[in-house]
Amino acid sequence: MFKAEKSALLSALALVGSVTEKRNTIPILQNVLIEREEDRLVARLTNLDIEAKTFFKAVSIDSDFQPFTVPASLLNDIVRKLPDGAEASIARPDGDKFTSIILKSGRSRFALQVLPAGDFPEMKMPADPVRVTIPADELSGAIGDCSHAISTEETRHYLNGIFFHQLAGSEDATFVATDGHRLVKRLTQAEISGAFPGVIIPRNTVRVLQKILPDAGGIDLDVTETLIRAVVGSTIITSKLIDGTFPDYQRVIPSDCHLVCTLQAKHLGEAVDRVATVSSERGRAVQFTFADQHLRLKVSNPDAGDAEDELAFEGEADLQIGFNARYVGDALAHLTGEKITLSLSAPGAPAILRSAISNPENLIVLMPMRA
Repeated sequence: MFKAEKSALLSALALVGSVTEKRNTIPILQNVLIEREEDRLVARLTNLDIEAKTFFKAVSIDSDFQPFTVPASLLNDIVRKLPDGAEASIARPDGDKFTSIILKSGRSRFALQVLPAGDFPEMKMPADPVRVTIPADELSGAIGDCSHAISTEETRHYLNGIFFHQLAGSEDATFVATDGHRLVKRLTQAEISGAFPGVIIPRNTVRVLQKILPDAGGIDLDVTETLIRAVVGSTIITSKLIDGTFPDYQRVIPSDCHLVCTLQAKHLGEAVDRVATVSSERGRAVQFTFADQHLRLKVSNPDAGDAEDELAFEGEADLQIGFNARYVGDALAHLTGEKITLSLSAPGAPAILRSAISNPENLIVLMPMRA
């Protein structure tokens, strides 16, 4: 029915591991649908929550081509093991019933069982979605920075994704994620075609997008109240959205942080990592003591010992507060530039971390913990 190069087939099957499930109770969802659209072929994968549709070139397509589905992981493994530069041909065996396909490449031959293409589900976008166009590098940076703060606690499903919305009076798109212990907010440039509903993009969809976003160009996002669709090169990702209400995160961001310290991000990260070496796995708290433009870091673990470190900061602060060492490290890894600012108000109040060179609205909130 058609011939295609190994590289073309592999690119079409690149998201098999991210979208399909090898042991799905619905057999058709373990398959990839191969169909034709004009002079191109299309590979479609779905798990009913996410659909990936990838266009790929064929060396040739016969006039008797018929759409079919085959086990996605199996086909991906076969194609991956073909010699580099190989060409594969896929044909239908002779006979009335279309129950299998024959894949040949060189002297290799595989017979694979198929399921009817008509049984393969399709995610259809509602009419008139809002079109949001975002530079690829900004979208990649925004969801990458937010992804570490997505909650994995299933009981609060509305936190299991990134809140994608537009603030009133702003031309930017805003991305927010929180797990209740930390919160990340990131703004991006955007062209938005109309009234933009705030939606929650699921964690798994974020992971799929992170794998395929390019370094440059613009990404078109079509958004409705129930679905989001991303057009990324030759791949179209369609995903359900999380059905829930994201909390009023702006109430969590403190507005009265009168103590602002500027620190070298690299030095702070290294010092926190050093003292956290003696901390227990359960209690990762590091005590931060600000005084006389010096920050003293301390960890006490009755089972392992104590650790202290010290570094200078710019600003005026006299305060003692505790933070989770891993959360501090994650935050610093997602703030650009050599210096960061840490805004504080009280020992029991949240703190705000910002890059000294970035938009002040791009921030990370850390909840304190007892150290």
